Amino acid sequence: MSIKNNDRPDMRTLEAFTAVVSCGSMTGAAQMLQISQPAVTRMIRDLEKRVGFDLFERNGPKISPTEKGMLFFEESTRVIANVTHLTDRAHAIRDGRIAAIDIVATPTMSAGLVASILSRIKNILPDFIHVETTNAERVVHALRQRTADLGFSAFPLEHERLVCLERFDSNLVALVQEGGPHDIPEPLCLTVFSNERLATVGNSYRIRRAINRSLDNQGVIPASEFVTNSSINAAMAARAGLGIGICDPVTAYGVPISGVSIRPLAQPIPYSWGLFAADGKILGDQLKLVTEAFAMESQEIIRKVTSLS
Repeated sequence: MSIKNNDRPDMRTLEAFTAVVSCGSMTGAAQMLQISQPAVTRMIRDLEKRVGFDLFERNGPKISPTEKGMLFFEESTRVIANVTHLTDRAHAIRDGRIAAIDIVATPTMSAGLVASILSRIKNILPDFIHVETTNAERVVHALRQRTADLGFSAFPLEHERLVCLERFDSNLVALVQEGGPHDIPEPLCLTVFSNERLATVGNSYRIRRAINRSLDNQGVIPASEFVTNSSINAAMAARAGLGIGICDPVTAYGVPISGVSIRPLAQPIPYSWGLFAADGKILGDQLKLVTEAFAMESQEIIRKVTSLS
């Protein structure tokens, strides 16, 4: 069932839906929105008719989002955020102020780079700065849909209608417990993982693929693994002595964690990251300054990695 142009869900209905998912109940959503519970129930039922599928599984008073409901929740929160951004930009135009900067970044880039980049130009930033942290696939989508000005991600990230403004190349690093047996000046050989737990991210299309290739080249099968979707979690595992982390340098140096030592790997594993925009995007002075700040921060990370060897 398609949603006709004259039968689209209104913003109030989307807000009610996202409130129900966030609160876990119709009653909680009604209290949050300060409307009646029957009104919320009616809006949800109407929304299900409009989209053509069940948004919630119902078991008496208990409800939980369906798989399609969760996918629709992600899209709904994005639409609400975009409308909010549009309002912010309209107010900036009205008041003669500089409009917002919209940034989309993977978790690694968001935690390890974005704040440091913006701090370099904090005196000329607009009143509104929107940063969305999401996966690389969503970075691509946001840039192609032009709901973000700039995107930060690791490679590979090559898609039509995107242009890479800046690219930097370095190597992954090892993270070990400070003062532990592997906190030594010499580069860490991958053979150590024959007897030690490997702590790293699990995305087979990015860092993990390069790690697996290097381990295979050395004929190493890790004794055990701590697999996560966040490099910060791998760093925390190393600090706790749960294993040795293999991590991107952006996280290692951009989010320093006490109790963890950063060590070079004897067998270099390449890592690349970049700044992206939609093809044909016209960069104003502020976005050009963000690009320059990105380059300076990235060069500093590369310098630190190089100094390890």
